[in-house]
Amino acid sequence: MDLLSALHSFVRVAATGSFSAVSRETGVSQPTISRHIALLEAHYGTTLFARTTRSLTMTEDGRSLLPHAYEVLEILETAETVLGRRRASVSGLVRLGVTTAFGLCLTRRMGELLDRHPDLSVEVVMRDSFGDMVEEGLDLAVRVGDIAEGTLIARKLGVVHKWLVASPACLQRHNTPQHPRELTEYPGVVYNYGSSRLDWNFERDGEESVIAPAAVFRANSSEAVMYAVEAGIGVGLLPAFQVRDAVASGRLVRLFADWNIPGLPFYAVHTGPRTLPLRTRTVMDFLVDVSADLLRDGGLLSPVV
Repeated sequence: MDLLSALHSFVRVAATGSFSAVSRETGVSQPTISRHIALLEAHYGTTLFARTTRSLTMTEDGRSLLPHAYEVLEILETAETVLGRRRASVSGLVRLGVTTAFGLCLTRRMGELLDRHPDLSVEVVMRDSFGDMVEEGLDLAVRVGDIAEGTLIARKLGVVHKWLVASPACLQRHNTPQHPRELTEYPGVVYNYGSSRLDWNFERDGEESVIAPAAVFRANSSEAVMYAVEAGIGVGLLPAFQVRDAVASGRLVRLFADWNIPGLPFYAVHTGPRTLPLRTRTVMDFLVDVSADLLRDGGLLSPVV
């Protein structure tokens, strides 16, 4: 048992949050994975994971070691590639956290990536809000909005445009609004992350209109909001790439297309090191390609600046 093998087990346990998951992934027995972690803890004289019968949580010392472990393994991987001691293939598991709307777009394209790299595995975790990436065992994530965590390394993919939409049936019942201020009288379907108030902002020719929608339905899932809008419950503000097809087919109507609605920055993020393992870097490049295609497909994302 050597220190490099132990470091490899350590970073995978940190990513997956499970000894058994690493065992299944690598084909190494779970007791061996446990011994790897014990070796590191003895070597550094500290505890790297707090263990209970139900959970495995990285300690502060474990968090401190993680970026250095990644760096050591990346240096080794680079050296082996340069010296030709490994096949030029991408292999291993990448756990990717994505928002629901983008995740569905990404899933439709995932076959392209896996066909190119048959030894690569991707586990997609879809939900619209994420906590600590290390605790959730994510190698890479897509975040929409400003990045608050100073420890994350972010690559900007663009800016997500938003469209205000309603169903034809909803507009028939309530008439079509002519100005954003009329939306205060409309039933609103609001996409939120638990905030008590989420304003809708509109701007045109120097005129600004900030609306607090009268929310009759809220959800922290953009898919739930879209279904509610299509069902005629009310008017909703959603990512343009998510509702484009519904607008094109007539299931939804886009409102106030001549008004500017501020977009949200769109990032691929990871916890480090800055130089990613080859498998994670490959998935990152795929995210960039998919985002660029969305940009070209109707201008649904603003260019990266």
